[in-house]
Amino acid sequence: MKIVILIKKKAGMSREDFINHYETSHAVLGKRLLGHLWVKYVRNYPAGLMKYQPEETSIDDSYDVVTEIWLKDAAALEEMNRIINLPENNKIILEDEEKFQERTKTRLLIVDEVDNGTTL
Repeated sequence: MKIVILIKKKAGMSREDFINHYETSHAVLGKRLLGHLWVKYVRNYPAGLMKYQPEETSIDDSYDVVTEIWLKDAAALEEMNRIINLPENNKIILEDEEKFQERTKTRLLIVDEVDNGTTL
């Protein structure tokens, strides 16, 4: 199973401060609470947009991080949800998220990853 999370930084926050908070606080918190359920945990910080973008956009219009979390199975996802929703954990997680992200713009996607083995 794979989860993709799209996150925007708080308005006015620098990219460097956003990355620093995510890596030194939020990722550490996530690994402490949920890391035993994860097979792999990756944060992708966009460095720019491809030139083929058909519309007028800038890096400021996009998400500031694309997080990927791989889980062993559906039971691990259920356990992750249970742990996140324990009142004491939920409070800590939400308080930390408020410090560095625009929570209303965050998107959590459970995805079906397809790898067709394409090589160049």
